[in-house]
Amino acid sequence: MKIQSGSIALALLATALLTAGCATPQDKQAQSDRDALCAVLDTDKDGKITKEEFMAKTTDKAKGLEVYQKCDTGKKGYLTYDEFWSQRMMLPPELIITTPPLVQPVRPVR
Repeated sequence: MKIQSGSIALALLATALLTAGCATPQDKQAQSDRDALCAVLDTDKDGKITKEEFMAKTTDKAKGLEVYQKCDTGKKGYLTYDEFWSQRMMLPPELIITTPPLVQPVRPVR
């Protein structure tokens, strides 16, 4: 049994390594978007978005608190980037203040 479980673990590791470099451009863009928005919120860059960090970047404090509490599904007192990103559809676009803007306007080439 020990050899079989070792073989399974090796097969899983090989599969993970082979597929790690197979991210599509859309996957890479989604990861970039997630990291950019979370970087705006995670002001101390510890990989967690605390309630204080989140609330400091909201325009409507009552709505911000409501959204934060819904996102904090584990009731840990902070959001992981993945936890926040998976719940982002409940965020009204105008709720989060991003400075500088995440998307820079495109200027025509002259």
